[in-house]
Amino acid sequence: MRAIVGNCCLPTYAAVDEHQLLHCLPNFIPGLYSYGDTPDIAGLIAPRALHLKFGEADDGSPIGFVRQGLHTIEAAYQAAGAPQNFTHYLEAGSGHVLSHEMWRQTQEFFARHLGSAGLGRQGPTG
Repeated sequence: MRAIVGNCCLPTYAAVDEHQLLHCLPNFIPGLYSYGDTPDIAGLIAPRALHLKFGEADDGSPIGFVRQGLHTIEAAYQAAGAPQNFTHYLEAGSGHVLSHEMWRQTQEFFARHLGSAGLGRQGPTG
């Protein structure tokens, strides 16, 4: 993998525990938290390109935990000598969505890191 985009995808184990979130199966793998929280694991992809997008009102990824997690990932990219390869976007007022702006940023990110070949023009509806 040379470049990855994640949308609404940073439910930290700390947030799952604090908010009693029923999110997804990896949140329930015994012992996984001993290796780090999701931002620690996401940071392992550094120095490869990573762009994450979040709606500030997404109940599945509480924004306070997302903001903390972004700092952790930024630190991993700094340590890898590739801070320019990690970007993120927080959309005010949005929940768990792929908005038009998020889709635009996804296309722009892949074009920048992979070239424009193969990028579809379709995006979110609505």
